[in-house]
Amino acid sequence: MIHARPIDDLLLRLQPFHIPEHIWNGAEDRVLKVRRATKSELRGVEIPAPIQDLLQMAGFMGMAQISYFPVDNHLISALVERWRLETHTFHMPFGECTITLEDVAMLLGLKISGAPIIGYATMDWGALVQRLLGMTPPESMLAGGRLRMTWIDRHFSNVFEHIHSQEQLERYTRAFILRIIGGYLLTDHSSSYLSLRYLSFLKDLDVCGQMSWGSCVLANMYRELRVCTNYDRKEIGDLGILLQLWAWYRFPFLAPRHPPLSTFHVPLGARWNYALHKPREETKDKIVKYREYFDRLKREDFVWQPYLELLPTLPLYCFEDSQVWRDWSRMHVQFVQEWQSRLHRVWTQPACDTPHLSNSSEYMVWYRKHTRRWISPSSAKEGFVVSTNLWMYLNNYL
Repeated sequence: MIHARPIDDLLLRLQPFHIPEHIWNGAEDRVLKVRRATKSELRGVEIPAPIQDLLQMAGFMGMAQISYFPVDNHLISALVERWRLETHTFHMPFGECTITLEDVAMLLGLKISGAPIIGYATMDWGALVQRLLGMTPPESMLAGGRLRMTWIDRHFSNVFEHIHSQEQLERYTRAFILRIIGGYLLTDHSSSYLSLRYLSFLKDLDVCGQMSWGSCVLANMYRELRVCTNYDRKEIGDLGILLQLWAWYRFPFLAPRHPPLSTFHVPLGARWNYALHKPREETKDKIVKYREYFDRLKREDFVWQPYLELLPTLPLYCFEDSQVWRDWSRMHVQFVQEWQSRLHRVWTQPACDTPHLSNSSEYMVWYRKHTRRWISPSSAKEGFVVSTNLWMYLNNYL
């Protein structure tokens, strides 16, 4: 009998509560629904020319260049099955991998250094909308600190109604950015509301452009991955766009057949716009196929450094490192200080001389004892044979 659990469970302490345990024991496949509030008919819409400079100033030009696109719910769900709460990494048969701030910057063009996104959780939300967007929504459009997307669409769809003054343009730009943030970047699970907690950071668009929106997105993605390892969870937000793009660059065999456009000076995510507009093909057993792909992965199937050759083609904001800081509430001083010392906390080591970790390396020997390599019993049989042959080879010939 093949046992998928770790030989040593000291590391993966939460294994009994993780979704792979349910899958292995025969539970029904769970396909997460990726929540977003942006309308699908907005895909491919051009960025209004009057606000492009303001979007650049606010740090959201890169995200604006990435079209709305259909997310592969089955791919996202299969990756979640590989996510480990204990290490914040995907545990693959060949080792660990994860999404980093570098991925956020390269794929989405968001700033990853700067002031942290920290603010008030409660305030007079109607007054905030009036102050920054120029009109007060009716009570029926508000639900706590959330605003209906339909209200934004109704009042801020035509930029030429808002070009009569600089103040009007800034208001329209705030609404445009809020649609990006709440529509498919940091989404509300209702799919029809936008969170207003981020609107206050759009007051000064120049200051907004110096804030670390990329780290906010990554932190929210980690949170969503954590809660969605629970089998009873049915939907996920905040990460569909980032996680899917990351998978395409790290696992090229998962990407669309046609290569991305060779468009320069836009984030890498924007180069897939043509492919992202095509209808999704989702069959009932698609998650099973993805699961089997991951169960059978080899070291050479993963691209560890996908961006090196692409750096000269990217806009400067994808890799610049601003040193702008802001003071925040004492309540958060511990976390702000930790963030401000981040450059001293980066783990550094000499670059790896070999393209892949050796199967006999100290890390891989340790990893195989402490991880769960297979999710599906069917593909585990093949993986077990390969693993056994490898073990025999290492013990007999090394």
